[in-house]
Amino acid sequence: MAEDMRTSELSELSHASDIIPRHTPSNPYNYSGAQLAERKKCLKDLAEIYPNLPFAWLEMAYDFEKNTPREEIQKIIDNKSWEKPGKFTLPSPPQCNSNGMWNADAPREYPSEAN
Repeated sequence: MAEDMRTSELSELSHASDIIPRHTPSNPYNYSGAQLAERKKCLKDLAEIYPNLPFAWLEMAYDFEKNTPREEIQKIIDNKSWEKPGKFTLPSPPQCNSNGMWNADAPREYPSEAN
């Protein structure tokens, strides 16, 4: 009886694997097989060189470099755009020092009390 249950469970599992599609990794830049292999090796090498950087940053830098025209990269370097805060960087609040620490001498704003 127990063996019959195992056999039926196994047949159900093999049937489920036919129904459920396998995961296919995303490929938004439509890299070919050879390009994906090159990307994988390059990212592995970058991870060894820069172990403290998140892997997603390395992927982002690789994809940016491979998919951005050289002229645009050179323009970014020449204009020193990479030295300025990004367009999504929040301005530092006045109650913080330049290092992000709380400034105890900054004026404080308190909500007005409703009467």
